[in-house]
Amino acid sequence: MEETELPVKIVNDSVVGWAGSLGLSSGINLVAGTGSIAYGRNDAGEEARAGGWDERFSDEGSCYWLGMKSLELFSKESDGRAEKGALLEIFRNRFELKCDFDIIDIFNRRYRNDRTKIAGLQKYLLEAAQKGDLEAVKMYEIAADELAMIVGSVYRKLKFGEGTLVSYSGGLFHAGEFILGPLRERLKTEGVRLCAPKYTPVEGASLLAAEMFDGEKQYIEAIRRGFDIK
Repeated sequence: MEETELPVKIVNDSVVGWAGSLGLSSGINLVAGTGSIAYGRNDAGEEARAGGWDERFSDEGSCYWLGMKSLELFSKESDGRAEKGALLEIFRNRFELKCDFDIIDIFNRRYRNDRTKIAGLQKYLLEAAQKGDLEAVKMYEIAADELAMIVGSVYRKLKFGEGTLVSYSGGLFHAGEFILGPLRERLKTEGVRLCAPKYTPVEGASLLAAEMFDGEKQYIEAIRRGFDIK
């Protein structure tokens, strides 16, 4: 059977996140999962991105970043440098610590070189926030500050105006209003409106492929309708 070459386009995950969350419409998508990055496109088709450089000196506000912050907060609560809250006992119980300093060896053996595992520590921070740990709640507010700065950079690069839509994708948003609430408030100062994603990043990839390789509006609209009635 004769082989047929298919067109291929490789893009950053923030691009398919944008295509899905905003359905190819003008605006910005914020990805906050293991890492963090924002991508936007305006009505003129101009593109811009910000964040996502490297976990060692970027990815602010991401699950990885909050995973590291949760370790920092644990050490502060243990020392008494921060008010003791639920996170302290959560770490002690989850890691079966006989001594709080044992977390150092556990981190070096299990986590140091595994970005994904470190990002997974964010779930303990969320659990602490849900149990009323005010310092844990504050960490999500600080993350929202960082994420709003990333979005604001794209907003200014593309010269967006009042009412610009910003949507989101990524595992951090499972934290719900702990991150969405403060982020929504921060973005108001940038003149944008946070909205729930319309489609998934996978569905966004389908829309993006239709736009890039076909371009027929009727075809793109047919895909949208199919997603809407699924």
